[in-house]
Amino acid sequence: MKPDFEQLINSIIGEEWGIFYRDKLILGKEVEGKKYRIKGGYIVCKTSLNLKQLSLVRQIMKIYKEAIKLKRDSISLEKIMEVTGKLTSSVGWKETLNEVLKTIRSIIPGKYFAIYLVDRKKKEIHAIVSYGYKKEEREHLYMKYGIGLVGWAIKHKKPLIIEDVRKEPRYYKVKEDTLSEIVVPIIAGERIIGAINIEDNRIGSFKERERRLIEAFASIAGLVIERARLYSSFVEHKLTLKELEVARSIQFYFLPKRAPRLKDYLLYGKTIPAKMVGGDYFNFFRRGKSSMLTVIADVSGKGIPASLLMSFLHSAVLIHSKEKNLVKIVRTLNELLCSQTEANQFITGILGELKRREGIFSYINFGHNYPIGIKNKRAKIIEGSDIVLGVIKDAKFTVREINMNDFDAIYLYTDGAVEQSCGKEQFGIERLERIVEENWEKPSLVMKSLLEEMDKVCGNERDDDITILAILKNAGNR
Repeated sequence: MKPDFEQLINSIIGEEWGIFYRDKLILGKEVEGKKYRIKGGYIVCKTSLNLKQLSLVRQIMKIYKEAIKLKRDSISLEKIMEVTGKLTSSVGWKETLNEVLKTIRSIIPGKYFAIYLVDRKKKEIHAIVSYGYKKEEREHLYMKYGIGLVGWAIKHKKPLIIEDVRKEPRYYKVKEDTLSEIVVPIIAGERIIGAINIEDNRIGSFKERERRLIEAFASIAGLVIERARLYSSFVEHKLTLKELEVARSIQFYFLPKRAPRLKDYLLYGKTIPAKMVGGDYFNFFRRGKSSMLTVIADVSGKGIPASLLMSFLHSAVLIHSKEKNLVKIVRTLNELLCSQTEANQFITGILGELKRREGIFSYINFGHNYPIGIKNKRAKIIEGSDIVLGVIKDAKFTVREINMNDFDAIYLYTDGAVEQSCGKEQFGIERLERIVEENWEKPSLVMKSLLEEMDKVCGNERDDDITILAILKNAGNR
């Protein structure tokens, strides 16, 4: 990739030039000449550049930085998939956390790394694994609950990005040369269990991208810790830890406990588990004050493999949640699934963005059940879908739009809501469509009515999870 961009710039300004960011050469070569400013750095060229040449170079560098970012994020997701796969191994939980930390070190800029756990009985926080600290310094990685940046992030369940710790009164000094720091809490459901902390000897080393990546790894660390906790609990009670319980804990670890609020709208999401763990997933990711990213998906398979594939999906969407282009997000997910997973693993789902001010719900349907819209109090199937993720690497995806000015509500759901076996037939889309039409103003009532009718028609032994995600507009006016 680098030689291609250099060759392109050569064709515009010749071969005697170098482009620098933070005084570091990133393209071209060391030369003496006139210096020109470009965003985030400068170009040194032996010959003078006219405005047109400079403008073209700036455009090329903008594309180059975007290409580097996409490649970097792709590598990050591959790393996440690698470490997620190790959750199924019999390796001890501390060894797995060391693998998590090792992987973080390979993709996040930083000098000192640590994963902290909370000891509720002693009201202390201590580093369970760390890197970069001397033996005598590791003694200071034990602190009282609430002390320092790590203690604050754990106490308040919020991440922290500190550009310059010298200006931060909450900073607890362990390393003399630390200038910037980032802390991301590890949360299991509603319970705070620890934090990931990274320090660096440069100012402003950490941005939102790093926060999103570390949050993905915090999810994995949380799974490792929770699995160890569950195992200990079962051993104490002389019970066997079965795959079902492990898979269930992984699945519900990633699901939100409640839907976020968005002005002028009511958001709803809920998963009802079957006895055999499926691969249902839904979530919401805020994109500023007036936009919300939504996702509902069903991964192939059952048990731990399905749950781990879901953890990859969660991490990938989390990392790319600020990416404005939905097609880019879905293409990246698809390419990684095709290259990193087995042939029989795939994901169906709908990734969408609700723009409150515009009243538009834009979405990509990758092989999932069609949405049900409510228009003039009548239910309507909204058709249109692309191929599932993980089958064709260069698949094309289409963004579809629903004008929320034309609809009162949109209901998304997984196949468990329509494909439940009822003797010789399935529960069916017609039944779900009628239930949504009769109860659409209250999503919780839709779910309740669906379960009641399914129990009545099909019996209460469900063979797949049921998930519903709903978007209702002007909810405060009803």
